[in-house]
Amino acid sequence: MTEISIETLVPSEGAVPSNGYDATSQAGYTLWEVNDEARFSVVVPDDYLSGGDFFLSIRESSSSASLNHQWRITTLLLRPGVNVTDELTESETFDQEYQSPATADQLATRTFKVSGSTAAGAISDVEIASGDVLSFTIKRIAASSDEDPNPIQALNLSLSVARDETSISDCAGRVGAIVDTVRDLFNESAGGFLSEDFIIRSINRCQQDLAQEDYWRHETWIPAASGAGDSDLLTLIPSYQDIHQVQFSGQRSPMSSLGGFQEYEELSAQHDEAGIPEVYSVQNDTLYVWPVPNISLDSGYAVYHSYLPEDLTCSSVNPNPPIPKAHDMVFVYFTLKQAFLRDRHAPGADIKFQEYSQLYERGKQKLLGEGDPPEISLRSYR
Repeated sequence: MTEISIETLVPSEGAVPSNGYDATSQAGYTLWEVNDEARFSVVVPDDYLSGGDFFLSIRESSSSASLNHQWRITTLLLRPGVNVTDELTESETFDQEYQSPATADQLATRTFKVSGSTAAGAISDVEIASGDVLSFTIKRIAASSDEDPNPIQALNLSLSVARDETSISDCAGRVGAIVDTVRDLFNESAGGFLSEDFIIRSINRCQQDLAQEDYWRHETWIPAASGAGDSDLLTLIPSYQDIHQVQFSGQRSPMSSLGGFQEYEELSAQHDEAGIPEVYSVQNDTLYVWPVPNISLDSGYAVYHSYLPEDLTCSSVNPNPPIPKAHDMVFVYFTLKQAFLRDRHAPGADIKFQEYSQLYERGKQKLLGEGDPPEISLRSYR
């Protein structure tokens, strides 16, 4: 288990606990009245064992004996997305009631689970992953009966969570697990022929392949300039892959897509007055609209598009693929396909190349929500 000591609490929405020191030991503590609350945040460690729950420990005491108090912990999961508006936030709340010891001022350690109320290792059914931010709000709430009228002294707080001690790779998050699996299946646990850089490059090539299948999509608002009929998509949406729909601000229906750029040129030549854009065409990474807008708007066009996510890394910065964890083997199969292509002169490499190519295609189609792909014939490399 990994233990994370909580050194700092910050104010929340309610009254905050006060601070004090034990007269004998000079140990610091916080004093919690009913309705006092504070919070703290942690980043899920790189060696977090997927599916493990978090446990909060509070070492506490009270000047009362055999009276009740209750803690409420609200756990918030924050997972930043491509844009601020894409941030994933889920929360769960846990209530725990305790009775103080029969002897006043006696220390007691309270440990209780603060995740996984609906599924192990998850917050509201969203699996916790390395690199996620977990924010915990602690509040003392009224007990069901026999409320302790005195403040509860909390001497120290800590979180504990299971660690993954089987990892071979030094890479963080799910990328580390993918690297380990690739090496296991290639029968090369210590590295050598398959360098870490090669595997990471292959993982990102796989991500590019999935992006070309339009797997990742979202909506981006781009500005409209009065009298301007074109917008540079590479500047405004650098990660875009393909445009699927465009809608002008304030309009109930999307704009129609023209069959080709020639249609746009013909319309523009025949009718050059400004108005509400009705149709669009994409040519050489430029969005063309007709008629040109008669108003300037910061949020002029809602562009629904596919995109390529940021490169995955071996570090704690972006180490988790933006797909459901159950499909991570697509990265493994793609990487092994690349590995046996690279090692194509070795005995049996051509058979392994075809095997992992088939597995990758099947895994990709399942991820994309399609049926099994047709049988494919792959070239043998000798």
